[in-house]
Amino acid sequence: MTGTRINVPATDGRGHARSVRLMLVVGFSLGVLGPTLHNFTLAGVGADLGMGAATRAMAQVLVVCASLTGLFLAGRAVDIHGTRRVVLVSLLGSCAGGAVVVSAPNTWSYGVGLALESASIMGAVAGYVASVPVLHLTGRLHHAVGAAFAVLAVALMAGVFLALVAERAGGWRAVEAVPLAVSVVLFLTAVRVLPATPAETGPPLVPPAFGAGCAVTVLLGGTLQAIPLRDWLDATVVGLLVVALAVLTVSCLPTLPSRRARTRRREADRRGVWNPASVVGAAVLAGGVWGFGQSASATVLLVLLTERGSTPEESMLAWMGFGAGFVAAGLYAMRRAVAARTASALGLTLAAVSTALLPVVPYDSGSLAIVLAALLAAGIAFGVILAQVPWATRLLVALPARGRGVVATAYPAAVVLGGAAVSGIPYGSEIPQATREVTLHGLLWVTVTIFALAAVVLGRSATAIAVAGAALAQYLLVTAVSDNRYARRPLSMTAFLVTGVIVGLAVWARGRQTERLARVRAGATALQQAVLRPLPARAGDLTVSGLYRPATADVGIGGDFYDVAHTPFGTRVLIGDVRGKGLQAVETVADILGCFRTQAHETADLTELVARLDRHLTRAALVRRDGELFATALLLELPDGADHLTVVNCGHPFPVAIGPGPRVREVEVPALLPLGCGLLVPDALPAPTPVELARDTVLLLYTDGLSEARDASGAFYPITERLRDLPGGDPGVLVSYVMDDLTRWTHRLADDVALIVLSRTGPPSSSHDAPSEEDGAGRDVPGTP
Repeated sequence: MTGTRINVPATDGRGHARSVRLMLVVGFSLGVLGPTLHNFTLAGVGADLGMGAATRAMAQVLVVCASLTGLFLAGRAVDIHGTRRVVLVSLLGSCAGGAVVVSAPNTWSYGVGLALESASIMGAVAGYVASVPVLHLTGRLHHAVGAAFAVLAVALMAGVFLALVAERAGGWRAVEAVPLAVSVVLFLTAVRVLPATPAETGPPLVPPAFGAGCAVTVLLGGTLQAIPLRDWLDATVVGLLVVALAVLTVSCLPTLPSRRARTRRREADRRGVWNPASVVGAAVLAGGVWGFGQSASATVLLVLLTERGSTPEESMLAWMGFGAGFVAAGLYAMRRAVAARTASALGLTLAAVSTALLPVVPYDSGSLAIVLAALLAAGIAFGVILAQVPWATRLLVALPARGRGVVATAYPAAVVLGGAAVSGIPYGSEIPQATREVTLHGLLWVTVTIFALAAVVLGRSATAIAVAGAALAQYLLVTAVSDNRYARRPLSMTAFLVTGVIVGLAVWARGRQTERLARVRAGATALQQAVLRPLPARAGDLTVSGLYRPATADVGIGGDFYDVAHTPFGTRVLIGDVRGKGLQAVETVADILGCFRTQAHETADLTELVARLDRHLTRAALVRRDGELFATALLLELPDGADHLTVVNCGHPFPVAIGPGPRVREVEVPALLPLGCGLLVPDALPAPTPVELARDTVLLLYTDGLSEARDASGAFYPITERLRDLPGGDPGVLVSYVMDDLTRWTHRLADDVALIVLSRTGPPSSSHDAPSEEDGAGRDVPGTP
């Protein structure tokens, strides 16, 4: 789904590549710096050019509509002409528009220049976004995106500081010259270093709803900017924002050209590969939350500080906390690849809690209020940006080879829409005193709610729900048992949120433990299935049922082993127990079973097979320098058509025969030395012991974990006595009965338990080692009772 990566020419060296990437980052910064400075200078422009309040509002609407239009047009142009041409034309338009704005003698010329500059800046941003995945290694994209966010924050803070200096030196025209100068530098740099990327070949691939959806999105963006602020609790603006983001997502969804391609996408989804449609939707939501949440929380912060008697310089110092959190989140995400859902759950929850704590900034506290406000601002910015990096990275990775420019516009357009929902709110000096508290209080809690809901949707985590639920429960409890004014005190709100955070951290830690346990269990199951393969329900003339229960449920496998193989020499059965525990025992089990599975089909004589297993384990002991490595084992063979088993016992517990009727007895088989001693020479070994296996008799093979299980008094499990009440002689029933009875006998297993139950059946099967549909019947799944 991703486009072909285009390497920066090797002859230009690493300096060339760094220049390209620095240019991309500065270009992204221009997309944020330009609109910010336009809003910053709007009051001065209005005073100089005679613009009234309505005209200034229309200028803000014009910026939003022009920005969205520039994004969409440039995105489509990237797919037709390539990124280099689009970026150069857009930067040239930005220079022309900026020149018109700086020299504007009247309102109309200012509006024309503002529209051209805004559209061109965002057009360049669209080209930059589309070029990122083809100019960076995919595995390093999260580094590039994290660094871009960090540098963007530094550039934004430097630009605002420079604008303040420029305003004092030359008024609003000097401030508007800042984005013009940046555009000129970017244009000259792009001409020299930006590599050409190919345009699309073949028929254009455009989402069906792109044209109409873009028009609706531009209209909704302008409406969001222009809508009169009535009451944040009626959710009018938030509702429009949700609709706009939904339309934007549908408009930019990548399309697949054929039914076969759609089938491949569904197969990729089942394998856990990212679905481009879901990635676009999540990135749009994350971008909208960023644009809305940070703008709203910054507005609330600045107004609250003004009410508490802070000077503009002190408020700006507190606002720098956003930049610090911004930089910290970008650097953290650059150094560590944070999972998207984890970053969303934790980051947006942190942003919600930090925003909710803004009202606790104390009055008349001077430096304390500024420091606390800066810390809360840093927490908001860190949480919001932490959630942005992984989703932006996923979007860049998922950009399709065809239609890349169109899809790339989704994320920056969402940021513009989110900011438009808030940037129309006047600053504190323009909000009537009578409605200021209600307006800011409503905006504050709407912002908290949006952060919390986004944490739940993007993170799919119980952490945000736990924080909100615990805080709300305490608030309702205090409201119910006391007066409402006590619940709304800053100290009470702080206590509620701290309690919620503690509960949320506990839920998050519990979730992490559950995830780790699930991974351990999945690994244990995979290991068990790789080493201890499912036993066939039928092998030759034998009906087989088996079970393996490790002493530690989450381990999945230990030192016991078994296998059944239908070979040209008959059906052969192996069960045994390795000395020791842990990974070394598992390694020994894998060695023994590997040797058995190959040699059982190639060795005609059962005693020779035993000797080969002994030599194999002896060599393994020498390699590991373990002089005490050995394993007990019991090998059985039933030739096809025979009615007698032949058994070789290498130090293993005796089999138990059940039947006919209630008769239960141990089958005594002479015991040889265990495997691994190196003394089992075929010529010196006695002949295998014949054991009759009638059709009304079943044979139980087990490891010492069964016979050595103890009850509360320390008594061992009496196998023959407990099997006298067995209800029937079916192998599967016997396995279930033994394990249920063992569970009643002992409260915990001190050792692994392996069981195999054999009985005679009809004619032999036609193929060797061909498991039936009931393979694995009677096997125990790790961790289940």
